Amino acid sequence: MQLVKYILIGATICISSIGFAQKNKSEKNKFLEGKKYSVNFYELKAGTTGKAVPTMVLIKGGKVEADLMYEKFQMQPMSYIVNVDSTFTEDEVENRIVSFEAMHAQDKNDYKWEVTVNNTDIEGTVVILKSGVEKKRYEFSGREKIKK
Repeated sequence: MQLVKYILIGATICISSIGFAQKNKSEKNKFLEGKKYSVNFYELKAGTTGKAVPTMVLIKGGKVEADLMYEKFQMQPMSYIVNVDSTFTEDEVENRIVSFEAMHAQDKNDYKWEVTVNNTDIEGTVVILKSGVEKKRYEFSGREKIKK
């Protein structure tokens, strides 16, 4: 009887933990929310990097978007999932790193963001696939646009 009790308690804890993890993944990240980044996008083609194209990356409402991606591909804002949210101190300076990804499928196109924010700096990639084949890949980097 004790064994059954322990199994039930363990199962309840596991189910509660899964529910908690899923809840946290879908919530807005307070560190990222409402931020606007001035970035340069570079299209990667056959081992070369294209010309820098300046644009804005916005994070609001639990979604990530970029003006350039909307203009070129009508890519709508996408919900993100935080993979890493860490704060550490190095040389007496506090650093906050948040990594997240966002994915969306529409028709035969798949869109994927992979992003890392380190304090006020941002960098990442955007990949566009059609029928499972990579069609476009962009890298970007930039800095938070500080409100005046």
